[in-house]
Amino acid sequence: MKFIKTLGIFLIVLVILVLINRWYLWGFVRLEAKEQNMGPYTIAYVNFVGNYGKVWPSMTKVYEILSGAGIISYTGVGIYYDDPAVISWELLRSDIGAIIDPQDTNKLFDNKDIQIKTLTAGNKIVVEFPLKNTFSSMIGPMRVYPVMTKYMEENGYTNEIPMIELYDMQAKKIYYIAEVKK
Repeated sequence: MKFIKTLGIFLIVLVILVLINRWYLWGFVRLEAKEQNMGPYTIAYVNFVGNYGKVWPSMTKVYEILSGAGIISYTGVGIYYDDPAVISWELLRSDIGAIIDPQDTNKLFDNKDIQIKTLTAGNKIVVEFPLKNTFSSMIGPMRVYPVMTKYMEENGYTNEIPMIELYDMQAKKIYYIAEVKK
């Protein structure tokens, strides 16, 4: 009898902890897709091929290169070119990096390990998600992409990739961004 009581208390505490964690990560907040002007962004990046869940070493590499060049960035970026529901995980393509000031590109001119590109400004489909901890970047796609897909379908937009994720450390938000295409 004591075992059953202890197990019951353990399960109640576990459920409460799961609910608190879900609340903390905005698990109960209704997410909204909207159209807004975003960009332009100059990004320093490296190419990555493989499981999107394993891009963080590439992000670290970019920030080490930027730091070595005296460049500070508070916004990471991932540009994801393939749909993991369609393409094998080991073949997924992405560009992983950070947003930099366009004037800083000359500091990276001789560095062959990093590439530079500009994402143009324009009207984009955007969903914001809180950046509270490492789990935010794991939970975000599961919560955000269905919202974005539904918005695209309801408004007659094509659900094309790439998808862009901006990890804004100062605002503590992840911005999920898609092109507006009919």
